[in-house]
Amino acid sequence: MPATPYVSAAAFRAHPTYLDTDGLIPGNPDMDAQDAELTNLLLQASAWADNACNQPLGAHVNSQFNRVRTDRSGMLRLHADHGPVRAVTSVSYGWSPTSLTALASPQAWVEDGTNLVIGVGGASTGWSGSLQVGFGASPGSETFVRTSYVAGYVATQLTASAPAGAIGITVADPTGIEPGGQYRIWEPGCEETVTVSPLWAAPAPTELPGPASVLLAAPTLCTHEEGHDLSGLPADVRLAVVQYTISLLMRPDTSAEDEFPDSATSASTRGKDSRRTGMGLVNEARRNLRSYQRVR
Repeated sequence: MPATPYVSAAAFRAHPTYLDTDGLIPGNPDMDAQDAELTNLLLQASAWADNACNQPLGAHVNSQFNRVRTDRSGMLRLHADHGPVRAVTSVSYGWSPTSLTALASPQAWVEDGTNLVIGVGGASTGWSGSLQVGFGASPGSETFVRTSYVAGYVATQLTASAPAGAIGITVADPTGIEPGGQYRIWEPGCEETVTVSPLWAAPAPTELPGPASVLLAAPTLCTHEEGHDLSGLPADVRLAVVQYTISLLMRPDTSAEDEFPDSATSASTRGKDSRRTGMGLVNEARRNLRSYQRVR
C-alpha cells in the first residue's frame, strides 16, 4: 500500500462528488478524525489502483534479477518489471549470481518506459565472469544481472507550509522528482504547477525515503499549506482513485456481500441515490487505468 494516498482528503472534497464526508465516523464531531477516515479510504483506493495496474503507480525504487545474454556490442537488454523507468540507480552483472560486478556509473537507454539497454563494454570495473573478450562480458554468454531503478510517477505531499514567493518546498518523499521536472500542487483554490530547479541535487533514491527540500526554478505563486499533493500522476489516474473512493462511500453495509449492491440505507453518503450499484464508477475507474497496466 502507498505510504500516502494518491489524492489527498482536501483534493477529494474539492471534487464535485456531492457526498457527505463529514459523517464517516457517526457521532464524532472531530474533523481530524473524519479526515483520517477519508484518508484511509483514499489509501485503499490508491492500493486498488496499484493492484488494477499490477504495479505501483507512485514513484518507487524497484530491484529485479534477470538472466540475459550479452549482445555482440557488449550490451545487456532487459525488460523492467515496473514502469515508466525514471532512472537506473545500480547494475551488477556476472557469470554467477554469487559473483557479480557492480558498474561504477551505470548508463542505461530506456525505451518505451520499460525496455532497458545497458552498456557494460568498456566498464571501469573488472568482469567477474570466467571469460573476458575485450569488453564487459563475452557476446552471447548468459549473464546474471541485478538492476535497481526508479519507476512510476511522483506522488507525495507537502510536509511544511510555503509562503507565496517561496523558492523551495518540503515534501514527504522526493523519489522520482527530477531537476527541471514540472509537478502539480493540488491545493483546492491554490493549484499551481511548479518547476524544479535544474540545479537541485536529488537525494539518492532509497526504499525508505524521508522528507526532503526541493529547490524550485521560480517562486511559488500561492501560499501552500502542508498535507496537499505534489504530484506528477496523470490526471486520469487521480480521477480513477476519486471514482473508486466514491464507490467505497456509496457501498452500503450488507450481509449478502454483493459487489457494490443497491440497498435501502440511511447512510448520509448513499441515502436516496437512484443508481442501482456503484459498479459503473468502478468500471470507469478501471477504464481510466487501462493504459497504465503493467506490460510483461
